[in-house]
Amino acid sequence: MDNVSQEIVVSHESLSTDNLGIIGIRNRLSELGWARFDADDFALTAHERDELDFLARYGESLPLDRFGGDGRRRAYCEGIVDLASRQIAWRPGHRAEDGGIEIEYQQDEIYQPEYGGVVRRFRRLGSEVLETGLINRLIWHDLDLTPLPERHETLLCGLHMICMTAIGTEPARITPDCLHRDGQPYTAAHLIRRHNAKGGVNYIAPPRFSGWRVEAVPDDQLQVFTLHEALDSYVIDDEAVSHHVTSVSCDDPALPGMRTILLVDFTPVS
Repeated sequence: MDNVSQEIVVSHESLSTDNLGIIGIRNRLSELGWARFDADDFALTAHERDELDFLARYGESLPLDRFGGDGRRRAYCEGIVDLASRQIAWRPGHRAEDGGIEIEYQQDEIYQPEYGGVVRRFRRLGSEVLETGLINRLIWHDLDLTPLPERHETLLCGLHMICMTAIGTEPARITPDCLHRDGQPYTAAHLIRRHNAKGGVNYIAPPRFSGWRVEAVPDDQLQVFTLHEALDSYVIDDEAVSHHVTSVSCDDPALPGMRTILLVDFTPVS
């Protein structure tokens, strides 16, 4: 595959961390290892609501994840975050045989029992997504929830968009299908759209249960919730918790069932 030379640099003004909503979420993350928040924490403008609608449409057009797809559509990009300048330089990716642009992604086997050690290649998120004001607002909001800006100058930001699409009686399966950790210090998840979908239930547990099936974990060790509305969100500290989301099926089998999620993760660059 050929390297694609174009790199996108997106800047963002510094956010005020004296916002009471950010402080409350950040405190819960520090105390519990995870925290939930929702659209009310963003107070979207009319333009940002239009961008959210665009992201929902974009998510439903994603290509099938060829690594155990099973109804999972996916695109990805990663970029270098310069905290001094508040800029993100998104990596250009590689030209695939079909002419599309792809980004390589790899996790250790300890974090991804199904595809650990495998170099997976995902379609690169389009520039029209990476340059969206709402996307960049979410990224910087999520980063400011973590202690990373006080400890590091440069970070790697991974950005996944995943649309779980169930058809008829066939569910859309998640991977890995167990409680797990990701390997990135912090990850935030934002629901973009949910339509005609059952399932997609989130579980949070202590990290010692990583690799376990949810049904094997004592109930008093599990936190359970479901993201229903656009920008229902959560953030996790990867050392403090393990997590899982169940498969998605159709509420009405005559129509597709869809759950589109945006994942934002951060890793220090050594």
